[in-house]
Amino acid sequence: MLRRKMLERIKAWQRSSSHKALLLTGARQTGKTFIVREFARDRYESFIEVNFIENKDAASFLGSAADSRDLVTRITFLTGQEIKPGSTCIFFDEVQKEPEVVTMSKFLLEDGRFDVILSGSLLGVELKGIRSFPVGYVHIERMYPLDFEEFCWSQAVPDEMLDTLRACYQGRQPIEKTLHERFVRLFRRYVVLGGMPEAVQRYNDTSHDLNEVRAVTSDIIEQYREDIVQYARGRAPQIKMIFDNIPSELAKVNKRFHMKSIKKGATYDRYNDDFAWLIDAGVALPTYAVEEPRFPLIRTKVKERFKLYSSDVGLLISQYPRKITMDVIEGSSSVNFGSVYENVIAQELQAIYPHLYYYNSNRKGEIDFLFETDSGTVIPIEVKSGKDYKLHTALNNLLETDEYGIEFAYVLSEGNLSIGERKGKPVYYLPLYLTFCLSFEKSLDLTDDPRGQVPRVI
Repeated sequence: MLRRKMLERIKAWQRSSSHKALLLTGARQTGKTFIVREFARDRYESFIEVNFIENKDAASFLGSAADSRDLVTRITFLTGQEIKPGSTCIFFDEVQKEPEVVTMSKFLLEDGRFDVILSGSLLGVELKGIRSFPVGYVHIERMYPLDFEEFCWSQAVPDEMLDTLRACYQGRQPIEKTLHERFVRLFRRYVVLGGMPEAVQRYNDTSHDLNEVRAVTSDIIEQYREDIVQYARGRAPQIKMIFDNIPSELAKVNKRFHMKSIKKGATYDRYNDDFAWLIDAGVALPTYAVEEPRFPLIRTKVKERFKLYSSDVGLLISQYPRKITMDVIEGSSSVNFGSVYENVIAQELQAIYPHLYYYNSNRKGEIDFLFETDSGTVIPIEVKSGKDYKLHTALNNLLETDEYGIEFAYVLSEGNLSIGERKGKPVYYLPLYLTFCLSFEKSLDLTDDPRGQVPRVI
């Protein structure tokens, strides 16, 4: 059984004084159904689940209810389960098959006797078409693949070790060598497996058989392709082509998605809706270029220039030759893992901050990611897969441009934690496996330390 952070967020929803339905969205196979069942198992006397894929007649039967009382009657008849006022959770799963059930949940909430949870894949796509979204009645949470910290839990890493990493991060102290080397190896394993729950569980259940893991991730890729055919309708061929081109586009030098990979003469405006479909479905992560690395980043976002990452690095790896997997595990110095490591960092960052940006200038160079804190601080992040991770001309150029107001930067690599300085400003060299600690920066306050050498978390 995999331990997930989402469980605590669902518990917080249940404790909330505002009586809303919980809508759990996210890409297919990220563990939505499992986490709802895990949550409800010990917290309700009665747990009623209706799956609209497994029960194809449920939607029409429930949808024709005259009012909330009639709807409750039909649910009990359909499931054969008793509703116990004050201790019942009704769970509608796979609601993308019948999006109007989201509207219907409003009537259950008005009844007031039970909690309501809805879940499904492709909801970012399918919910656009429903006639009456119940604004004010729904609390939305997005489920992602396992992040590295959750992966560590799955591999029985003691909480005390993770606490040590956090303490080193917050104190800007190097990690003890043996511990550092252990987590470098663990992070490489995470890169190869990814964070899809079924892949991680299969790895655990088969005595670490990577062939079994690859079979799982390959199956998920095929499921995504089938979803495109089923739900994208007339634009399926174009969307499928974009999806299939993600690995090859990331493998190129600048990793930016080029329209010509779709078709000669293709333009962004023509294919904009196709990119949006993949992004809304949660199977692709966009990182948009900005013209200026200044807060707010969205002000100079260039929607036509972006990198398109896979939603899960394990899915990406499964689309590359098997030798890449071997090279990552061994940490081969002869291979450039730039695209793979950037993908895993994009995946980690999106779980913290949903809007990803990068910066590219002919004069100053390219910065892999720009992270924006709640207080308006912009933090540049460079991802390095080689040994020369302390060479970063573009980062230096940003730090020396006073008008941008950037006070410090992060470089992520396999090296240990250390602190450098460029143009009188600190550069923090962090191990890749500490990316999950960047969640501390969301509420960063630099008022006590204008140079940013010891960021204070509030």
